[in-house]
Amino acid sequence: MPPVVGAVVAGLVVVLTGHGGSAGAAATPAVPEAMAGYSHLTGSVSSSPPGPAVALWQHGYGVEFLDFPQAVVLGAGGDSYRRVDVAEERAGSETQGDPAPMLLSPDGTRVAVGDHDVERPDVVVVDLSTGETTTHALPAGRSVVPLAWSSDGETLASLVSDEATSPYSGGRITGSIALLDLPADSPEVLELDGSATAAAFSPDGSELAVEQSGGITVVDVRAGSRRSLEVDGVLAGPAAWSPDGRLLAVTTVEPVSAPPGVDAPGVPTGIGFVDPTGRGGSVPEPLSLDLTGPGRVLGWAGPHEVLTVLAVAGSDTCCGPDAQTLSIVPLDGAEPRALMRMSDLGSYGVGRFQLASSVAGSLEVVDPDGVDRGPWPWALRGVLTVAAGLLAWFIARRLARGRVRTR
Repeated sequence: MPPVVGAVVAGLVVVLTGHGGSAGAAATPAVPEAMAGYSHLTGSVSSSPPGPAVALWQHGYGVEFLDFPQAVVLGAGGDSYRRVDVAEERAGSETQGDPAPMLLSPDGTRVAVGDHDVERPDVVVVDLSTGETTTHALPAGRSVVPLAWSSDGETLASLVSDEATSPYSGGRITGSIALLDLPADSPEVLELDGSATAAAFSPDGSELAVEQSGGITVVDVRAGSRRSLEVDGVLAGPAAWSPDGRLLAVTTVEPVSAPPGVDAPGVPTGIGFVDPTGRGGSVPEPLSLDLTGPGRVLGWAGPHEVLTVLAVAGSDTCCGPDAQTLSIVPLDGAEPRALMRMSDLGSYGVGRFQLASSVAGSLEVVDPDGVDRGPWPWALRGVLTVAAGLLAWFIARRLARGRVRTR
């Protein structure tokens, strides 16, 4: 009888810790009023795909006792969370426990995962609806960092470097731009004068804005022609180009020595704009903002509004803001509108925050009744199953022996 009791209890633990939501698209993309906190119980994309996501971020910094940084996606309904286990598995010692380089697609259906130190350069694309992965080989690079997706999701631009790189080297990662045609699985490396650090596709995918030392170069992807833009700042991320193609956003910075882990050459002070056509068209005045992280534009809510992450006024800024918000910022200088609040950042920081840029203009804010984290991670489920089974067997054995002695 004791072995049977132990087996039954172990089976119940497996069943109870294996519940989770199923993949599916939400009727309307949404974010919660408050981001759920860090949890060891968050399941993986591989074991329980969440379906299309609205956001991707790194949760936590530094490996401590029982804690480690996680790569987390937020499902399109605003209530489901999953860990991108492929990004965590591809991380090496050079990341100091952080997930590997990763980039959410504009429609939120896929995540591209690179590697800071790989012998055979490739990029892995994770399908968030099925959990399946596809590996695409690249023609060059010891390091592969995904930079930008085209709006149709068919082309991926990555930064490839001849040597292994580290986000904690104290400076920005530089290299060449590799363009990958995903349907054809056909890569090519752009011939540019000098190294690149960031990139953003135009709305129709015909041009690529590439940040290089001293400015931004706009490259015609098919014809190969290029033009230079003079900017006061750095490219404001892969979603820097406005949907109407009229503006290109740049992050203005206060030049300082870049500390380890900061992928911008200074402290972000606001967002400015340039005419990407180079014809000198009218542009909005620069916006002075309390930006967090590298200060990127995450998407456009319309031709006159951008989404970014701002520090909450009055929060503890000793080691970075203790609270921040995903906010809509009007280009006319009006007050930003907060969508989602991220708190307790002193304990578990939120970094490398990304948004599914194509849904930025239709995001709603919800207050979910509960949080769906999917099945518990297999390692935790295994330990708990064995422990519960052994404990049940031990108790049943002691009770059985007690009954025998009583008789």
